[in-house]
Amino acid sequence: MGGIKNALSWAGIVILGLVNGVLEDLLFVTLVVPNWPASWDLTGDIFWWFTVPFAQLMALVVTGTLAWFLGLKDMKKLATFWLCWTLARTAFLNFANNPAGDIVIYLIWIALWCGLIALAVHFSNGRRAAAG
Repeated sequence: MGGIKNALSWAGIVILGLVNGVLEDLLFVTLVVPNWPASWDLTGDIFWWFTVPFAQLMALVVTGTLAWFLGLKDMKKLATFWLCWTLARTAFLNFANNPAGDIVIYLIWIALWCGLIALAVHFSNGRRAAAG
């Protein structure tokens, strides 16, 4: 039974990573755009510094929380989640004909979020080792 549970958790991590690559646009278009004040230009000067990270964080709250319960604390699973998210995001943005420079900026933000998760895992594991 442990093998099936492990296989399902890996499959869940892969699926959630892939979903996260598209979910950020879906959440942004369905939640933020209709409810945000019209005076804020979400596609202008603040796009790369607010809009992109905000959309990614919204998606990461959903998929990352689910992935955390599937074992995202394991660095191999985190790397898999990161790779799947990166591949899905790159494919989606290429399909939408985004320039390569823009795609790189999205991927830098993704690397930052996954790096912060890795730091959180590292320090939480360190505290557990010191306490136990």
